[in-house]
Amino acid sequence: MKRRDALKILGSSAALVTVLPGLANGKKMALGLNKVEKLREVGSSVILEIKGKEVLFIRESKEVIRALDPECKHKKCTVEYDKKQNLIVCPCHGSTYSAEGKILKGPATESLTAFEATLANDRIIFSMD
Repeated sequence: MKRRDALKILGSSAALVTVLPGLANGKKMALGLNKVEKLREVGSSVILEIKGKEVLFIRESKEVIRALDPECKHKKCTVEYDKKQNLIVCPCHGSTYSAEGKILKGPATESLTAFEATLANDRIIFSMD
């Protein structure tokens, strides 16, 4: 997804996220898959702005979803998910990360920040801590 497409979604994303009361001191949030159609498809990805911070969501399989900070650790460019290779790539300088955010190829020397995320009842339950 291009940054411009992601920005179109950002305006409505604030209404999509709900803090779940009673879960881990209110730090977990839920995002309904019915509100983000793109994430219903395995292999899809989207960058959403949540609480003023961008989060890259990757639907890696029917059961697995990833949530990562999309800021490359090299020069702070926004990374992109490559569905065909199941890799995250920085378009600025070529750093490559696994779908889990682990650094595979520099110039970046650090992995992306990964957030806890699971799928339950057609919702993504995640934490940005």
